[in-house]
Amino acid sequence: MPDRSSAPPHSEAAVQHLELRTGIWHDDRPLPLHFPPGWEVRCHWPRTPPPLDEAEIRRRIEHPVGQPPLEILAHGASRVCIVTDDLSRPTPVHRLLPFLLEQLAAAGVGHERVRIVVGTGTHGDQDQDSLRRKLGPEAEHCQVLIHNDLRHTRRIGKTSFGTPVHVNRDVLECDLVIGIGGVYPQHTTGFGGGGKLALGVLGRRSIVGLHFGHPSMGGRYNVDNDFRRDVTEMAQMIGLKTIYVTHIDAHSNIVNLFAGDYLQYYDEAARFSLEAYRAPLPEDADVVIANAYPLDTSLTFMRKSYKPLAEAPRAMMKIMIASAHEGLGHHGLFQHVRPSRMMRLRRLQRRLLALGPRGVARKLGEKIARRLHRRRPAPVATGNEPQQPKAIPRNTDHLWLYCTSAAAANLPPVEGMTVLTDWDQVLAAIHERFPERSALKVDLYPCAPLQTF
Repeated sequence: MPDRSSAPPHSEAAVQHLELRTGIWHDDRPLPLHFPPGWEVRCHWPRTPPPLDEAEIRRRIEHPVGQPPLEILAHGASRVCIVTDDLSRPTPVHRLLPFLLEQLAAAGVGHERVRIVVGTGTHGDQDQDSLRRKLGPEAEHCQVLIHNDLRHTRRIGKTSFGTPVHVNRDVLECDLVIGIGGVYPQHTTGFGGGGKLALGVLGRRSIVGLHFGHPSMGGRYNVDNDFRRDVTEMAQMIGLKTIYVTHIDAHSNIVNLFAGDYLQYYDEAARFSLEAYRAPLPEDADVVIANAYPLDTSLTFMRKSYKPLAEAPRAMMKIMIASAHEGLGHHGLFQHVRPSRMMRLRRLQRRLLALGPRGVARKLGEKIARRLHRRRPAPVATGNEPQQPKAIPRNTDHLWLYCTSAAAANLPPVEGMTVLTDWDQVLAAIHERFPERSALKVDLYPCAPLQTF
């Protein structure tokens, strides 16, 4: 699959016409946008380097960090497992897989002895046509399996944190396990990738233990945390020896690649993500637009693009662009819309079991402390304080979704969200919001789920 047109160098200059992308793994295509004359549109492109060509991808794969090449690692292996992330992530597996299979063949491991396990975590079934696009034609010669976190797992012990480790049996049957993933901003662990790739092939009890047994990073980009230490222990227990990690640009071209021992290179890979995708939060705009590409498969996963919208002042008009071709999507722990009462009770039960008595006591203490803090009396006014702005009416804090696929007709109603299916409808909604304004300021984030703020 050829490289797409690369995004322009990082620029925040005002533009009236630009081209984004939409529809990852489904109908991936350019998305041209136009804006009325007089509008100041600042597009915050990431500062990514030029795309890597095939020769450079090969060179990095053949010279991994801290390890011999895969051709040597795989020597004598009877069955090799390649764990990949799933359709909710934009990792271009099809660009790397031919090189890895070539190395394995040189080690005497033919396609028939290579097993690809798609690490879905709790994300459920995968669309087969989209999955073929992600994995590429070379995968058709291998055994491709979709992980199910609710069955076909085996407990292999527990970590030093006490978290039980339930792993996909198909992974455990292999004597060499390697991974393909990416380093993307991640709410609970700072960034994904590295040892966290193992989470994709864990059983539900392990995934619950990880998410509810450790404090979340809350959207901060700190990778020095217990969640990551715990899941990295699990990766080591599984035998995940080497991982190929990609960074992509706003058009899904590979712009960086790490290979080899992720314990040695992961911090550098996370720093690259932190700096290359850094963007300012909106401050003085009238409209803020976040493109959910390349994580725009569903309503559930487009929420990874919310940060510039959630941090924007309530008075701004907030617009999300997403294909959402899978509709609502699925996450076994954190669904986008409010779950049923039974699911909420089941989630609470799992969380209490994962926390244990000490964890429950700690959480209760934190909650009591927060409430006591809120009840503290306000400072006595002196008359010299700056005047506070009036509260923005709640109905201005609304999400407008520009859905770029035919799935819009099947999306469930979501409180506080209006779905539009045409860019001219979006512009009309903006004009209606600001009827007296002919010159507006717009902050646009072309690949919001990759960007750091």
